[in-house]
Amino acid sequence: MTKKLFVMLLLIATGTLSCEDRNPIDEEQYFKQLYIVGSHHTQIVTKFDIQYSAAPQSAYISVAIGGSLNVDHDVSVTLAHNSSAIEWYNNKYMWNQPARYQALDASLYSIPSMTTTIKAGKTYARLPFTVNTGGLHCDSLYALAFEIASASDYTVAAVDTMLILNFNLLNSYSGSYQLSAVKYALEDTAAAPATGEWKETLPIALNAPRALTATGEHKVRFFNEAKAETREGYESNEAYFAAIDSACVTFTLLEGDLFAIGAWKPLALDIADAGRCTYANGAFTFWYDYMDKQARYRIRGTLKK
Repeated sequence: MTKKLFVMLLLIATGTLSCEDRNPIDEEQYFKQLYIVGSHHTQIVTKFDIQYSAAPQSAYISVAIGGSLNVDHDVSVTLAHNSSAIEWYNNKYMWNQPARYQALDASLYSIPSMTTTIKAGKTYARLPFTVNTGGLHCDSLYALAFEIASASDYTVAAVDTMLILNFNLLNSYSGSYQLSAVKYALEDTAAAPATGEWKETLPIALNAPRALTATGEHKVRFFNEAKAETREGYESNEAYFAAIDSACVTFTLLEGDLFAIGAWKPLALDIADAGRCTYANGAFTFWYDYMDKQARYRIRGTLKK
């Protein structure tokens, strides 16, 4: 073997070993870009669960940086409100819905700073703020719209930088339940109505999933019997809201495990006897009487979470 050939083989072997010593995963595999977590160019609305409360409630959005490796230095990101995003989204996607998104009034939230920092070694950071939920209406769609305004380093993504944050109002008793109840037609007795001694007749079983909607910190609302409870069950938005008024019952915490039963709209639904309602182990146990024209009916059963 000539000296020249030996040197060439040595160089090739050294280069091969050098390549084999370099681990590809130790190097950035993607183009780093900043984006808002939860945003997407095909769906920019994200629901944030938040409790009804007399005290300000904590909320946040998150910004992140893509890539295969965490950043090796702090990156500050400044956000801004996008005042036109909500109107644009409503006009494009919500024009035929029973409720449209509305910007949360500035007096009802507090954002200490519109800038957050993705720390070295991390992939995301939160922008915290508080919301006053006590007076918000359960049938309204409150929202805040954000976009990335600037960053101290790296590129802001061309998409996924705008987010409409919708507040999903909850309390300790709201959620999905299963109704197991019996509906009775009531017949008058010699003692009724003075003593409430009505005869239960013609029992009909009621079994249906029910959504209990939070309407305040200690109050929930649901549709009476097994009536349709979503917009799809009615021929128009007006019919849907009319059904809410005429067919919704409320449970309101009194003390301990005892709840008061009432009508969402007392002039539209006649609760003839508020009966009794208790809550334990994720279940309401209740009975109440209501009027349908001249006929009186009783619902007796449970709602289990």
